[in-house]
Amino acid sequence: MNMLIMAMHSLAAVLWIGGIFFAFMVLRPVSTMFEPPQRLRLWSTVFARFFPWVWFFIVILVITGYVDLFTRFGGSMTQGYLLAMQVIGWIMILLFAWLSFVLVGKLHRAVSEQRWPDAAAAMQPIRRIMAINLGLGILITVIGVARPIF
Repeated sequence: MNMLIMAMHSLAAVLWIGGIFFAFMVLRPVSTMFEPPQRLRLWSTVFARFFPWVWFFIVILVITGYVDLFTRFGGSMTQGYLLAMQVIGWIMILLFAWLSFVLVGKLHRAVSEQRWPDAAAAMQPIRRIMAINLGLGILITVIGVARPIF
């Protein structure tokens, strides 16, 4: 059972962090080839398609993370890496919630109303949050893999 929990947890993390990496490091630079209306529509559509998946990944990560914490470690976080992963994970989730419910909502509204300057302005904090969550995602992955060190 633990192997299934760990596999589900790892897969959800890889897909979320991999999606952020792809969006930030590949799609973002390529999207600059488009004119602002097409670029902003692209991002609005990408977020609308990817974010439900991210929420699914988050549910899987939280459930499997706590099941693993309680089944393997008895709920104890005496090993520092467990606390570090939990704190970083919740920071990522909170940043994503703000991104999802506030920032991307502004982008969607501006795009649907064809207010291109407002849509472009909405992308600024979105890019920052994506960069922060990508960095945190890489950090939490390193901590999870190198856990005996912590």
